[in-house]
Amino acid sequence: MKSATRRMVLGTGSGVGKSLVVAGICRAAARMGLRVMPFKSQNMSNNSAVLPGGGEIARAQALQARAALVVPEAGMNPVLLKPMDKGRSQVIFLGRSLGIFSISEYRELKKELFPKVCEIFENLAARCDLVVLEGAGSPAEINLLDEDIANIRMARAVDAQAMLLGDIERGGVFAQLFGTLELLPPEDRSIIRWFAINKFRGERSLLDSGMEAITNRTGVPFLGVMDHMGSLALPDEDSFRTREAGGDTEMSCPGIHIVVIEWPHLSNRSDIDPFLNDKDVRVTFLSLSAAPPEHAHAIVLPGTRQTMEDLRAFYDSPLYPWFCEQHKKGTLLFGICGGYQMFGHEIRDPEGVESSRSWMPGLALLPFSVRFHEKKIARPVQARIFRSPFSGSDNLVGMTVSGYEIRQGRQTMHEGAVPCFELYDNEGVSLGGEGLVNASGTVFGSPVHGLFDSTPFRQAFYTRVTGKRHPDSSMDNAEERIDRELDRLADAVMEAFPMEEFLGHDRTPFSLPKEGARSDVF
Repeated sequence: MKSATRRMVLGTGSGVGKSLVVAGICRAAARMGLRVMPFKSQNMSNNSAVLPGGGEIARAQALQARAALVVPEAGMNPVLLKPMDKGRSQVIFLGRSLGIFSISEYRELKKELFPKVCEIFENLAARCDLVVLEGAGSPAEINLLDEDIANIRMARAVDAQAMLLGDIERGGVFAQLFGTLELLPPEDRSIIRWFAINKFRGERSLLDSGMEAITNRTGVPFLGVMDHMGSLALPDEDSFRTREAGGDTEMSCPGIHIVVIEWPHLSNRSDIDPFLNDKDVRVTFLSLSAAPPEHAHAIVLPGTRQTMEDLRAFYDSPLYPWFCEQHKKGTLLFGICGGYQMFGHEIRDPEGVESSRSWMPGLALLPFSVRFHEKKIARPVQARIFRSPFSGSDNLVGMTVSGYEIRQGRQTMHEGAVPCFELYDNEGVSLGGEGLVNASGTVFGSPVHGLFDSTPFRQAFYTRVTGKRHPDSSMDNAEERIDRELDRLADAVMEAFPMEEFLGHDRTPFSLPKEGARSDVF
């Protein structure tokens, strides 16, 4: 049986660009005619993507699957840790929750999971030409080497050759690379076949003497240097890209001002990404301790992994009186998932699924109550709109918008409440009514993520808050924008790294990717 080529991208630390470099390699290899799959044995993030058949994986691996022109699957990210509080995390294995574990409990669980993770990897490798693995954090955490399941130990288990990536923008890139290698046990250093530098700005020849010196000291050659890509319009996994759409960062700039409450346990911040690419739209993320702005066209309460704890912190914060005043003034309030749950009259968690609190009052802005259940909902959905959530946008009625749900809270609507849309699964089976708007049209909430990816839905939102159609005629579909950016990323990867050397010369395609195949799970 043909064995896939195995290549790994390790990093000298978190945030050096591993995820995007892997995505660029996946798209470049797919364009070369290879069937390629991404793989990260363990990821930690509260920003996940729902799989077509249900379940969830980290957004980074879903994006990498899209780059590879394959449908994402649970085996691409077998273990996903979703941090909670007090050192606890929800452990997702093969897309489904195993429960909530403390650090010590998870350390024991990893011993059981690692052999299974290796089997899952081999299953992927048997179905493709190339698997591109991504490491986690740094491989040189010498206090954790014996139990690490995401870096050198994983590469050694599946016989993968690795590229060690350093971030020159942080400074000290040569020390990063040399120090990481030196801290590894001698038997692990052979896994690192190449060094590489990311996020470079300036004259490339200035690096030559440094790269030569490091190679002379270690025997490890440099595969290449990747230029800084600037701000890519791609879904972020762990951090909000601090940029304003249209490039205007002045608080007094004209256009639409959207304020997003930055919860302490914020999740699925990718719901906000579509706003960042539209002209004359300014997004301000406000932590609960921040001074509120003088003006906002709309306030978004996004998702959170700790609905009750974040709502309690909101009540105690200086933002809460400002929020109440904005509501009285008629500012549009939009809640998504956990933010939507806060709009209800009460939140109950009698089994302690998400919080040590069994009950607390909600904001009472919409007629429903919430109860948390142990069984988690994680599924793609289609929302057929039969009542427009935005006044003046009746064109939305009858439209179907794609999205996804990731939640453990269930809403019970009060008598007389009329939902805005009917949800359907991928088989066309009705999942019931969801989404509510108040009588004055100033408060709207939905458990569905991804609604703003729809250009008509986003345009209706802009029309509602300004009273006129958004003037940006170039507003495009978020899905098309993502694919353009992935192609740009692949171009940069191919320019920076000699792919023949990285991939090897035995590249007979396993099977060509299906025409137009991609994943619409963002």
